[in-house]
Formats: sequence, C-alpha cells, structure tokens
Amino acid sequence: MDKRAAWALIVASLAFGFVLGWVIAGGRRQLDRPSPGQLSQQMAPGMAQSTPTRNNPAGTTNLPPDHPPVERNWANDPQWQQELQRRLAAVEQNPQDARAWLELARLYALANQNDQAKDAYEKMLALQPQEARMYAEAGFFYMNIGDYARADQLADQALAMDPNQPDSMFLKGTILGMYHKDRAGAIAIYERLLKEHPNYPYADFVRQMLQQMKQRMQSSGT
Repeated sequence: MDKRAAWALIVASLAFGFVLGWVIAGGRRQLDRPSPGQLSQQMAPGMAQSTPTRNNPAGTTNLPPDHPPVERNWANDPQWQQELQRRLAAVEQNPQDARAWLELARLYALANQNDQAKDAYEKMLALQPQEARMYAEAGFFYMNIGDYARADQLADQALAMDPNQPDSMFLKGTILGMYHKDRAGAIAIYERLLKEHPNYPYADFVRQMLQQMKQRMQSSGT
C-alpha cells in the first residue's frame, strides 16, 4: 500500500470508523459521532497505530484489546443480518427518510459491501437532506473506496450548505492536501477548523497533518 492510500484509510477511519463494531461490539447505540475514548475502540480495521509514532516507530498495527476481530465476516454474523432486515424494513416503510437510508448505508459499509453502501448513500443524497454532515459522511465513504472526485464534490456541497461544519472542513482539507496536493489550501482550512472547533474530536490528528504539511512546504521551499 502506498503512503497516499494509507493516509486515506487512516483519515476515513477517523471520521467513519465508528461504523466498525456499531452492531456487534456496541449494540444499537446512538448513531452520532463517538467520544474520543469510544473512537479508539471503534477504529476501522487495521488503521489504529498504522503510522509511525514515538512509541510505535515501525508503524505496526495495534488494535485495542476489546476491538472486534478485524478478519470477521460481518455479513455472515446473525446480529448483522438481523440488523440488516430491520434497516431494509425501515427504508421500505418510509423510502423518503434520508436518515433511514444513511443507517442502511452504514450497515453495508460495516460489512464492506461497498456497492450496496454506495447505492444507499446515493438514495440518501437524492433526498437532499438538509444536514451538511450527512453529505460529509458520504464523502468520507467515497474517499475510502477511492472515488476522490465524488468525495470532493460532496465536500463542496456540504460546505456550501454549512461553511463551518467541522466534518465537512476536515474532509475538504484532507482532499486538498492529499489528492490535489494543495498544501496551502489544506493548511488554511485545517487552521480554520481548529480555530472554529478547538474541541473537535479529531483535532489532534488534524494538528498532526498540519505539522507534516508545513514541514514539507518548508523543506520544498513552497
């Protein structure tokens, strides 16, 4: 895996990693963003400690002790199947409910059923929910499957709806820095994110990204 792909997975994990363990490890918990403590227990497969740190210079993978097994075939799990039937019934009962489609998309994403997840996300977006964060979450999904153009489009839509929505800013800054190689643009939006939302749950990761981009700009003289 190249460095850009690894960073993509890490960022997607931070913003989207609460999906893992949602059904099996956490039960039918609230579907909003977890606390920073919960996040460390719900990181997406293989991404916890996947980059070099002071205590982990090799960048090896260390999942929390109570993390669900990453090799598990979630789609064959009886609880996942039961939850899927519940979510399918919800969208059948009310096909105009954008949040019901979002929850179904999350469930498919948990089992890496990306085609089904994509379909559910697009049906959610077609309903034009007036929540920028829902667009941002779909954007992180598309970034995670490698469709960066669609992710960028959704980031712009989310920011047009709410310029200060933190997940949308995080997504846009990441796309600018990682895929457009616009480090100056990424730095500007990351700094605004930290200024407007100093308690953002992923602020430490944003600071890490900022530091690395600034160092690269200094070393390249740009």
